[in-house]
Amino acid sequence: MIELSYDKSQLVLEATTDSHKRIILQPLHKLYLKSSLEGKLHGDSYVWSNLPREEIAATTEKIIDHFKRYNITIGLDSKCNDILSKKRESDEAFLDLIERSFKAKKNASVDNRNHVIELLSPEFKRTLKDFQLDAVYHLLVVNNGANYSVPGSGKTSIALAYYHILLKQNKIDGLLVIGPASCFEPWEHEYHECFGTVPNSVRIAGISKIRRNESYLLADQYDILLTTYQSAMRDVSNIIESLKRRRYLIVLDEAHYIKRPQGGKIADAIMSLSRYASYRIILTGTPMPNGLEDIWSQFAFLWHDRSPLGTVESYLREIQTESLNQSIISIKNKIDPLFSRIMKRQLSLPKVVFHIVSCDLSPLQSRIYEGVAIRFLSQLKEEPKDREALREWRRARAVRLLQIASNPTLLRQKCDEFLLPPMVLEQSSFKQGIEHYSNYEIPCKFKAIKQIVTQLCDLGNKVIIWSSFVYNLKMLANLFSDYMSVLIYGGVPFTSSDEQELTREQLLTRFKSDEECKLLIANPAACAESISLHKVCHHAVYLDRTFNCAHYMQSLDRIHRLGLEAGQRTHYYLVLANNSIDEVINDRLKQKMLNMEHVLEDDLPGLIPGYWTDYFGDEEYVDLELVEQHIRNYLKQHDNQTQ
Repeated sequence: MIELSYDKSQLVLEATTDSHKRIILQPLHKLYLKSSLEGKLHGDSYVWSNLPREEIAATTEKIIDHFKRYNITIGLDSKCNDILSKKRESDEAFLDLIERSFKAKKNASVDNRNHVIELLSPEFKRTLKDFQLDAVYHLLVVNNGANYSVPGSGKTSIALAYYHILLKQNKIDGLLVIGPASCFEPWEHEYHECFGTVPNSVRIAGISKIRRNESYLLADQYDILLTTYQSAMRDVSNIIESLKRRRYLIVLDEAHYIKRPQGGKIADAIMSLSRYASYRIILTGTPMPNGLEDIWSQFAFLWHDRSPLGTVESYLREIQTESLNQSIISIKNKIDPLFSRIMKRQLSLPKVVFHIVSCDLSPLQSRIYEGVAIRFLSQLKEEPKDREALREWRRARAVRLLQIASNPTLLRQKCDEFLLPPMVLEQSSFKQGIEHYSNYEIPCKFKAIKQIVTQLCDLGNKVIIWSSFVYNLKMLANLFSDYMSVLIYGGVPFTSSDEQELTREQLLTRFKSDEECKLLIANPAACAESISLHKVCHHAVYLDRTFNCAHYMQSLDRIHRLGLEAGQRTHYYLVLANNSIDEVINDRLKQKMLNMEHVLEDDLPGLIPGYWTDYFGDEEYVDLELVEQHIRNYLKQHDNQTQ
């Protein structure tokens, strides 16, 4: 007889007769039990010690199924039978939850919304939209759910509503939010908007290890703990101790940060917290910015004892062997009941107004553009043969043209944003013009922006100016110093221990609350997530844009979000240099936006090139081919004009 027993945190497989001992020690079975199931061989027995609770039943089932394939029966002691019985009950309960969650998601009703309103009253002050009430109801049914709603749809308010109901029902004691540092202020602000009081919260990030340790020791004094993914990764043991002491709802904000299912230190650390949380929800508008592999960790966190998408090995194998469409359909069928999503079309936002402001390159600026274009055309025969080297080489040329079209002075600056050194000018006929450009003229787009921004600010409006180049941002800050402008780019920290150093949050607060501060000057990458400016600003001016449509659309969303007054118009001013790379980028971004809106309006949004990294896939080769075509057309047109 072969028996499986469980006692004192050990699962033991042993044989009671010599013939059965020989069976379980056969190489076939030994290989499976030791290698696949990681059992330890002690004499004639296999032992699994200190298995996580959810793995005891799973390992028991795998052992039974393995021997069943060879017509070998395994006897179970009462504890193993009890474990399997509870597992069956749990499986049935989960299937029932899946069914109810699917109905809650697909069959929104007035009764369900009224039920949520009743649970929130009277403490919750904010009036939620119907689609937000539907999302809260879905969380109440699913318990541990994902909200994949588009940016600006009120995901934070939905999460706070769910938190409040759980708190009233005495199911939790506190809230732990893990997200980028830029989300801290929005969470505290939204709490005040939802409840009319300042939250009793603590930020456990951007401070020393000693102070973080103290914060976790005193965590019971706070209702809300706020930390970053990086800090949480370093403080796993402290967080687990806090989760053991109190019942927490954990919210992962911008949950795509745990995107790596294998070998990702952040993902592994965050998933290790899952089993200690009383409830779990994840928030992100872009669950799979880099591909299907991004989503596994999110549902492993939500349902650590269920793995709705299977093991990481089986999941990765599936998405690598199946077609993209087949994989998406399969994934959606597995997780559809477990997430909700609000589309942008549901928000019924006021329409936006785009203003195209065209200008001719200034005289010297035009000559520099022509000279660099000629230089690039002459270098086409020298193109690298290696595909990756060619991509980098062509990308650098596109950036150079973009620099000239906005501000030729950029050519002699180191460009960390695009990893470019100052342009080599020794053999250039226009070397003098570039090195002393600012002494000769003002770039055409700076003139245009000066006029637009001055008019808007003098009328009392707050304005954002976007540029991808930090040197441009600094020049603009000097140009508009009279308007108490604030400057934000990658070098400005989210948090700081230096009291003399202003953080992004402090600068954004100044822009939003100081009536004298009329102007925010920033690059899209530095203000991509968790930033809402639509309450105070309705005008954005673009000095330049790149082919990165993800960053562009994120920048648009900063001032076009849920909460705008019905008649409020949002204005975007796109400043384009005529007959330059600006026109190529403008046309490509319009096409990319149409494609991306299709992706973002899907039930389960997929890959978004350029969201997380600067890799754009095959799209970039199209972009760079169009740049080369532009160079040829530009020089051909110029030759015709001079003949």
